[in-house]
Amino acid sequence: MRAPRHAIAGLFGGLLLLGQAGADEIDRRILPVAPTYTRNATCASVSATIPFEIHTGTQDVGISPSPKDLPLNQGESAICFAYATADMISHRVGRPVSPLDVATKFYFADPARLATISDPHLKRHLRAHPAYRADIAWSRNTAEVTKDGNPALEPYFDKIEGGEEDTAALLYNIGGYCEDRDLPSNDGYRYVMPTLRSLRYRTRLHPARQSFRAVAATASHLRGRRADSFNAAWIAHVEAVCRRVPLPVPLLPVSYRVAASQADFADMLESGRHPGRQKLDRILAMVDYALDRGRVPTVGYSWYLLEDRDPKDPDLFADHASPVIGRRKAEGTCQYRIQDNTGEYCGRMRDGIRERCDNGRIWVTESELRKTLYSVTYLR
Repeated sequence: MRAPRHAIAGLFGGLLLLGQAGADEIDRRILPVAPTYTRNATCASVSATIPFEIHTGTQDVGISPSPKDLPLNQGESAICFAYATADMISHRVGRPVSPLDVATKFYFADPARLATISDPHLKRHLRAHPAYRADIAWSRNTAEVTKDGNPALEPYFDKIEGGEEDTAALLYNIGGYCEDRDLPSNDGYRYVMPTLRSLRYRTRLHPARQSFRAVAATASHLRGRRADSFNAAWIAHVEAVCRRVPLPVPLLPVSYRVAASQADFADMLESGRHPGRQKLDRILAMVDYALDRGRVPTVGYSWYLLEDRDPKDPDLFADHASPVIGRRKAEGTCQYRIQDNTGEYCGRMRDGIRERCDNGRIWVTESELRKTLYSVTYLR
């Protein structure tokens, strides 16, 4: 779902420059470029809330627990990176950002657009990460296309899986943000499924023959005659429904990882190449640093930390990403609160975990997290 790089970038027409449109309570501080990361020695309590509003995607009154009490979830999609990134951005800008918009920009944004943004902090960030264009290409080349309902492996937007949080955050500097009420993302593609079906039918019936500028900047394996037509139509839909607002602050991601993915992390352990306590300490120190400075970091780990693997599940590693929204000391150990975006009920989680779960927000101990933890990203 993610992997190593340095930084990232860009998207569609109608650029909105970074502005001062945020509310007065927005934290406009830009954190240092290269701070000294140290653990919070006392594991002092801290908590954060991801902005969330009732909208079309949370009106199911017959479900318990109610969707309004749960975090936005990815449903049957495989784009947890977009949900974790949207949560991180939502906390930073003080408004609930649409994960589907985050995913759309990640897959199809034009990296060249980033350099046109005048914000001085962003310009310095790009200069400090001259390989960001290569990083974007790498990230997109690691995305996969599912066969589920897609035997021809066409790279339609809703059939692409995986992504990187830092890349997605940097790309989201382009075009202003779209609130989730405009492009509902609760339960994955559920609330946009009629649109997706209509676009699939129309573009199969009358596939356009020209190359669409809207998708020309993406990776070659995410291009195709039918897919281009569909994806361009999807992008047009997103731009039509999103009432974009300029970002009140630039999104400047900082990331660190000890492995390229959860599979890579597991391979390191099995082959005796454990990343070492010092490197995992650095990840946790960065989590502490972000939390102590009013940021919500995201971490890469295995979903099987929270729920036992079904022996029939072909996914051996369950690469997952979640924001960290709290820290506390309980029973003599440091615990971190992660916000899950799968939509899974607490009752289905493993023994010991379910007792610390409250509507998808789970306290995990430091020792539990260390077993699969391999990356962290936060916004300066």
